[in-house]
Order: sequence, then structure tokens, then C-alpha cells
Amino acid sequence: MSLRRLRARAGIAAIAATLVGLPATLTACGTASQATSDGAARCGTRVPGVTGTSIKIGLVYPDSGIAEIARTFGPARNGVEARIDEQNARGGVSGRRIHLVWGDDESEVNKFSQVAHDLVENQQVFGLIATSIVLEDSADWLEEKGIPVTGTATSAKWGDYDNLFTGTNLFNAGGTSVYGDYVSRQGGTKALVVVDPSVQASQNFAMQLVPSLQSRRVGVVGEITYTPQITSTAYVAQRFKDLGADTLIGATQPTAVIDVYAQARALGAKIKVALNSGGVTPGLLAHRGDDMAGMSFLSTFASDSSPATKAYLNAMNVYAPELPDPTDGLAVAGYGAADEMIRGLELAGACPTRQAFIQNLRKVTDFTSGGLIPPVDLSRPRQPVLCAAFIRVDQTGRNFVGVPPPTDLDRDGYWCGAPLQ
Repeated sequence: MSLRRLRARAGIAAIAATLVGLPATLTACGTASQATSDGAARCGTRVPGVTGTSIKIGLVYPDSGIAEIARTFGPARNGVEARIDEQNARGGVSGRRIHLVWGDDESEVNKFSQVAHDLVENQQVFGLIATSIVLEDSADWLEEKGIPVTGTATSAKWGDYDNLFTGTNLFNAGGTSVYGDYVSRQGGTKALVVVDPSVQASQNFAMQLVPSLQSRRVGVVGEITYTPQITSTAYVAQRFKDLGADTLIGATQPTAVIDVYAQARALGAKIKVALNSGGVTPGLLAHRGDDMAGMSFLSTFASDSSPATKAYLNAMNVYAPELPDPTDGLAVAGYGAADEMIRGLELAGACPTRQAFIQNLRKVTDFTSGGLIPPVDLSRPRQPVLCAAFIRVDQTGRNFVGVPPPTDLDRDGYWCGAPLQ
């Protein structure tokens, strides 16, 4: 397998792990547009993509290219389209129906640039929704053109541009105690961190994890690199045991950490905490549940029983019934990215401009997605993650269960730590 393929493959896991980065802003859900198409038609200025009755938005995602990435990102498009259809059924935004056009970036940097230029310059879209791992090299151009973009952050670079909007960004610089809070409260004292060296996102997240653990007096006895299909699982598991670690931390795709976890247990290692950055799905649980019993995973979404999650699932059942698993992380990410675009359009007013979209959405300080995610301060895009949710696989290996925060760390059901100095 080529290094390029390995990077792309692990990049999927990084996005799924941030599920998190997941942009998910459902604040606009349940609100129908109050303006009429007659009022919209009276706008005196011409803005790309905006007519009296419609507004054109572009979607960029990998529909082809490396097969594994294309399969993984398919649900993202389902989520985007479901949220757009839901809003159109309510009358659109300011009396305009949202017209979605899309392009395939094939998970290639140059192809993303080509598609973005086509959507902006030829198809004249108002803004872009990007569920992609290759946006960053086009960020300067998108900012220069003043194009509003919502999507899934894959690096801290998303926080460097006023026109790029995401929800929680796990890759932002600056520390947070929340990961250390979780591990220490579960009894972990000595951690081994597993990192994929071929993926910058994995390394970035490890840089967040280590000081967080140390801030809560969880010793980091080592960081070990693990490249899927290259690194020996048995070697990593043996190192875990030899180092006397009781906590396994993964900043890579979940299957790698599951493999190490299962092997370490087979060797007789005493594991108090096994935490991976995310990317777990019901399908993975169905296939690997016996190996996953007791593992924890990071999430930035509310529990399945929350009103916000129920509203999301209902929307997906109505507008994306073809999707087998609406809980897929990238489906949620796509839905949330579309919702954030809708919120920005609403804030831009009855006669929207790109500048008004960016300026007004950037003033929002309390995105909560109706409870689906912890509060997100969009006015501080570089702020580190302070709050998160954690789920655990029960001892039967058949179910996910939420891990409630202790009272002193509880904020609306989420674990919320402190910023690190």
C-alpha cells in the first residue's frame, strides 16, 4: 500500500475521530423562514448565487478517487442533502429555496482547487459546504474571494480564516484538561499514547492529549507510532505491558487501537482505561464488540436519548431514508455543516451578502446545536475544546453507554474541563 493511500486512509479516521470537529450546528433546526419571496425579490444588489427565489450553495466532497475514502464520505452527502431538504420543506431561508450543486474533489489537493474554482467562478455559488480532507491548500484563495465555507475541520488551520466555519475543532492550539479529567476519574495513572506518524491530524491531536493527561497527573510513559498494515500490533501491545501502563490512548483510527487493546489484554496487561479519539460506529461494534468491551471513545455529541439527537434522527429518517446508519459520524458532520450554512444565511438577512454572512455568524458565541453539542464560541475560532462527551462499550461488547460527568465537571451533561496555561 502506498504512503499516499495510507495517509488518505488515516485521514478518514482523523475526521471521523473529530466527529466531532464535527461541525454540527443544529441551532437553526425547527425554525422556518419568516420572510417572503416578494421581499427577497426587492433586494437592490446582485450577489453571486442569490435570486429572489433561490440561493445556490456548493458542496465539495470525495465522491470518487480512493475507494475507501469515497465509501466513507458517502454519508456526508446524505447528511448535507437531508438538512437542505428539511429547510426547503420549511420554506427555505428568507423565502428562497436552497439549490445545492456539488463537485468531487477525489481527495486530491489540486482537484479540490479545481472544483472550488468551478463552483465559485463558473457556477456562481454563494458559499461552500466542504466535507473534505484537502481544503487547506485552497484556504488562502477562498478567503481572498470572501467565500463563506462551513465544514469539518481537519487541522488548526481552520481557525486562521474568518470565512471558514466549523463546530468544535479538536486540533486547535492551546490545552484543555478535559481528556485528563476523564482518564484520571476512571482510575488511569500511566498512559501509552498511540499515534499514526503518516497523518498530521493524528500527531496534532496527540499534542493535545499529552499535556491534558499530564495536567491531571496521569503520567505519559511513552508515545508509540502505529502505521496501519505496517506496524506490528503484537509489538505495541507488548510495549504497553512492559512499560507498566494502565491506560491506552489512541489518536488514530479505531481499528488500530482495538487491535492493540485486544492483544494487550490477551497478554495479561491490566488496563484501567482505553480511550480512542473517536470514529467508532455501530457497524464496528457489531463486528468487533468482543474485542472492544470496556473501551471508551471521545464524542462531542449528545446521547441518543437527548431531544437534539432524536430530532436529528427523525430528519434523517424523513429526508435520507436510503442511508442505512444515520448515526454515521460523517452523516452527522454533513448535516451539521449544512445547518451551519443555513444559520449563516439567516443571520445575513433578507438581502444576504457574503460579507454579512461572515461578519454576523462570527459574532455568535453560544452555538449549542439545540443541545446536540457543547456550546461553541464562533467568535473565538482558535479556542481549544473545553467540553466533550465520552461513551463506553459495555462489558458484554454489545452496547454503547454514555459516561456521565461528575458533578464538578458537569455542564448540561457534558464533561467540561479547564483551559491549560
